[in-house]
Amino acid sequence: MVSRNVERHALNALMDIYKAGRSWDGWNSDGVTLANSLINDLLQLRNSQEPAVWHPSTTLLFPDLASKYTTAMLSSARTKLNQLMHKISMMQKQIDRMLAAADELTKLIPPAASAQSAEPLAFGSLQKFSDWAHVNAVEFRSTHAAQLLSTIECLEQNSEAPPDALDSDRQMTNLSIWLHAPGLKESRLSDTCPLTVADFDDMLRAELGIDEI
Repeated sequence: MVSRNVERHALNALMDIYKAGRSWDGWNSDGVTLANSLINDLLQLRNSQEPAVWHPSTTLLFPDLASKYTTAMLSSARTKLNQLMHKISMMQKQIDRMLAAADELTKLIPPAASAQSAEPLAFGSLQKFSDWAHVNAVEFRSTHAAQLLSTIECLEQNSEAPPDALDSDRQMTNLSIWLHAPGLKESRLSDTCPLTVADFDDMLRAELGIDEI
């Protein structure tokens, strides 16, 4: 029979993972919205470089319109890049919170052989946690944020360069992949852990007796 002290610490660690995970989801959702908007800006920026976009009479009457539009779109893209960097920073803070809680939970989980006699969790899913589902869930979110950071850093390196450098095909592709690949809830945590992110969230909610995420 596990002591109440161990059970309390285990549930506190789970609650920390839960709260940080919810905050992470919120910041990630904001990041998705911003990334979509940034892609639209970059596409418009690219299209504005095509002569066919501008009617001859427009360029005749307003010869600097195209350059002003480019400047405005670059400014908009720069603002969104900075906002995305802030979202990533906040996502990383939640990851740090989850890592600390996951480390604490790992210390409390007994060896698999003694799981039946020392069960600190309520719904018999201790084996799932001892299979490192909680660690994989944190690593999944960490990798997801790191992929966005890598893409944004490459864009930032080019943001003061000519427009064709800012909307490079490679970074546009990477940004699109980030938006659609880790779509998040249906992705498996790892090759060795069959749980999806949604499964883990459901399991975590059940352990804590929370009806809805």
